Amino acid sequence: MGEKGALPAFRLAPLSARDARAAAELFHETVHAVNARDYTSEQLDAWAPGGAGPARRLAERLLRQGALGAWDGSTLVGFGSLEGADLLDMLYVHRDYQGWGVARLLAGALEREARGRGAHAVRTFASITARPFFERRGYVVLRENSVVRAGVQLTNFLMEKGLGTGR
Repeated sequence: MGEKGALPAFRLAPLSARDARAAAELFHETVHAVNARDYTSEQLDAWAPGGAGPARRLAERLLRQGALGAWDGSTLVGFGSLEGADLLDMLYVHRDYQGWGVARLLAGALEREARGRGAHAVRTFASITARPFFERRGYVVLRENSVVRAGVQLTNFLMEKGLGTGR
């Protein structure tokens, strides 16, 4: 990877079954590395547990949702997915590609897809860490949310963005 000044041209394409392992690894590593500043290690383990079972369930979910991947050459550097027409369900970028525009590229593509599915607004449950990113994209917090995973409480935010003619 070069300097951030010269951004690579990322390629977007739907994830396939053969991309599932890389997506699961990216998810686990990203949550544990990037979100560590806002969540405890116990919360990170509950959110993104390791092992074959959680990785298989994540892969099935991504394939069911028709998730979109971002590649730098042959390396998967991020992915995102929509649940239904209007829920931006997952958006994760490899820890080494934070700040390179990958999330912006994926979010824009998913927002356009939501609009194409007839949605007038898109919602997401943003982590504490991701909230500023979504706010910069025009999302507003509807409410703070609490979810329990593996007996551990996690805080996130239900956010929404209108899908007019914007980005």
